[in-house]
Amino acid sequence: MPLHYEVIDPLTIPVTEFNENHIAVLHVVGNRYSGQWKIDVLSQQERSGEAAALGTIEAFHDHQRDDLTDSPRYPQLGLDTAIIWLLTETKEKGWRLLLWEDASDKVPEDARKFTIGARVALGGDQFVPTPGVVYADEVLSTTKV
Repeated sequence: MPLHYEVIDPLTIPVTEFNENHIAVLHVVGNRYSGQWKIDVLSQQERSGEAAALGTIEAFHDHQRDDLTDSPRYPQLGLDTAIIWLLTETKEKGWRLLLWEDASDKVPEDARKFTIGARVALGGDQFVPTPGVVYADEVLSTTKV
């Protein structure tokens, strides 16, 4: 069950993010302020000493469910929402979501309630799938996120 979300900055990935195989490896980082998540897709390439945001959403719960933010599952709902957003964006752009890897375990335990992370690989519009390989967008679109 993803959260409601609003696109703040549409996902825009420059050609320079994609390697010679038309794959871009990016980070998803979310920070929670009260009950609202700000979730960015970040470049791995540093510009001016920090990673560039390539797209941003804000995700929030139904305000009739204030108890939801206290749930240990609330950070996972933020990640679920990021997956739905990326699946939608990649499909619209003719790209592929090749890999989704939860990286929240790399966040210090006391901060996990307020910080989420993942690593993703996207195949651009010229990406050629390897026969027989099942990619994240195929798995995630057939399961409930």
